[in-house]
Amino acid sequence: MSFLGGVFGSARKRFGEKVLAQVLGYEGIEAAEFDADAFEVRFRFRESGHGKLVLDTLFKRCQGQPDTERERRVDDLMRDFAADGEPDTWDAVVGRLRPVLRGSERMYIDLEGFEGRNVMLWRSALPYLIEMVVVDMPSTIQFVNTLDLERWGVDAEQVFRAAHVNMAGLAMNTLQAFEPPSGTKVLEFADDDGESYVGSLPLIAGWLAGVQTRTGTRPIVLMPGHLGMFVVLGASDEQLPVFLEMAREKYDEALRPQSPLPYTLDAEGEVVPLQVPEGHPAWQAIRGAESKLAAHTYRSQTEHLRAVRFRDEAVSELMHVRAPDGTEHTMTPWTDGVPTLLPRAHFVCLVTMNGEVFRVAWEDIAAHVHLTPAPGFDPPRYRVEDHPSAEIMNRLRELAR
Repeated sequence: MSFLGGVFGSARKRFGEKVLAQVLGYEGIEAAEFDADAFEVRFRFRESGHGKLVLDTLFKRCQGQPDTERERRVDDLMRDFAADGEPDTWDAVVGRLRPVLRGSERMYIDLEGFEGRNVMLWRSALPYLIEMVVVDMPSTIQFVNTLDLERWGVDAEQVFRAAHVNMAGLAMNTLQAFEPPSGTKVLEFADDDGESYVGSLPLIAGWLAGVQTRTGTRPIVLMPGHLGMFVVLGASDEQLPVFLEMAREKYDEALRPQSPLPYTLDAEGEVVPLQVPEGHPAWQAIRGAESKLAAHTYRSQTEHLRAVRFRDEAVSELMHVRAPDGTEHTMTPWTDGVPTLLPRAHFVCLVTMNGEVFRVAWEDIAAHVHLTPAPGFDPPRYRVEDHPSAEIMNRLRELAR
């Protein structure tokens, strides 16, 4: 960790510990804990119910302020919890549900001894991103979990559907901001307080297609942090790298980074990561963003699997590499005879029994070896062991890069 990263991380940790101490001081609190990775304080009331303070916005608002400002804001938040309590019925909560995008690494956060993916309500949304649902409380949010579904007597699809319906008004209102651009135009939809959920609009069916219809141009969406977004209109191929550099800088600076990738619409009107052919002015920047996001997400998954779940199989690491010409890519090793869970990578390094090592593109491996995703992994893992036959290995050597 760099010096600045260490100092910044320590400041967040100290802030979280102060909030934890304050929460534990309230009379009605039975227990509380600070999760430094999720940057939140979870607590349980003595009588019944539980709650959580997500600290990102609180930390930003209290920076440079005396402790009394933090104490006042936490007091306000806890007062809201005491007044509102935990939503007990479906009728009470349905109008307050909102969808949110989060990085897939959240599935591997430990929640009181349980994996996040087994407790929280989530579904895959985009590569390395998942959709979750929150209850919009007056001064905070509460992520919906599987116990909530049991208590409310509903299934996951009902919850996701209700959350999307609740975004319809915002979706229609924001579309009014779009018109055919004269030249290149960048619209920032800020949400510093996390109260508008405008960064969730790409999840809403038809919203980005509506932007395309109103503007007559293929929109590019950038979501570097977990709040807000940027929409780029009318950008030329030559201009795209500039916006991608901006997205990557904001991703690197974000308190809770989400994605440095650009997103757009495919031929069916679905939101997808922007893809361009090699040689395109933006190809190298997109490749770099893809590599960075993949490495970040797989790192969390690898650490979790190695620590608690898989000891009989090698959990192969995804390496983020920069070539001499500046091109970034990902690589992962496959050692012959070793049961391994491979991450999806740009290149696979085949390591033979006699120590030979050569690198082959994933697409070339997949064309000669049957690779299917192992169930239960997001991002995906592929279960392999022995290298293919000598004949196929010779073909792969010819394709080595």
